[in-house]
Amino acid sequence: MSMRPAPALTPTDLTRSRAVEAHHRTVPLPGTSLSYHVTGAGAAATPVVLLHPWFGCWQFWTSTMRGLSERPCYAVDFYSPAAGEWSAAPGPAALADAVVAMLDAEGLDQVDVVGNSVGGIVAQVIASTVPERVRRLVLVGTGASTHGALPGFAQAVDRWIDAARDGGAASRPAAEEAVGMLFTRRPDAPVWETFVQAVLRTDPRYVAAVLEAARRLDLTPRLSRITAPTLVVRGSEDCARTAEHAAVLAAGIPSARSVELPGAGHSPMVDQPDRFTGLVAAHLDGSTPEPVGSGR
Repeated sequence: MSMRPAPALTPTDLTRSRAVEAHHRTVPLPGTSLSYHVTGAGAAATPVVLLHPWFGCWQFWTSTMRGLSERPCYAVDFYSPAAGEWSAAPGPAALADAVVAMLDAEGLDQVDVVGNSVGGIVAQVIASTVPERVRRLVLVGTGASTHGALPGFAQAVDRWIDAARDGGAASRPAAEEAVGMLFTRRPDAPVWETFVQAVLRTDPRYVAAVLEAARRLDLTPRLSRITAPTLVVRGSEDCARTAEHAAVLAAGIPSARSVELPGAGHSPMVDQPDRFTGLVAAHLDGSTPEPVGSGR
């Protein structure tokens, strides 16, 4: 495992993060490696693992890491395995194995996990496979399966998969379309460019392969294996996941509650960073935050 400083953030990133010091590390995987970024490594609290959405990137968690500054935070870069030989096992199950390999390399026996969209699918796989490793869980804009995903986002995913299958390179319009659907409003220009470039730099075949694998996965029968107290969060303006997706998670996980964030989109950590971080911090502390929407 190697360690080096993270690449420099943009001026806007630094403003938003208040110069959070993130360190870039990697853990080897068969044929490739997984990268992740660590803040607050010396803190004594339970570490928090942050799993970004597909068409998102680890920088989606900048504000969350700032708000959780008293906790060690590990923001995983799910695109990093594409830099190696990834073709044998792309998909949420392989990414879950990669995250567990990171936990082992870091000597983290138990963590809190926060996952958005595909990151939330990976979080469910981890929490249902090695439940003893997950103390508390937050699932954001995700579901036990992708069945019933809203048509606009599903069609954008279809277009990406079809283009990759035909051997096409990732186009900026396609990347901007997919990234833009995650929010209710576009971030300012430097942050937007960071998000778009993260997708454009990734092998489009890898992106498509993980999406296809996620579509084949139905974790509903495994929800009962999740022992961690779980918070299910959905933005009311989520363009991909419905209230039914959140309800299935809340009903299937033995110790779960759900909240809806009015006005937020698929990735509320970007749309409403302060409110989202407050919800997460309260859940990780074991307290019940002020109600913000309907839920169980």
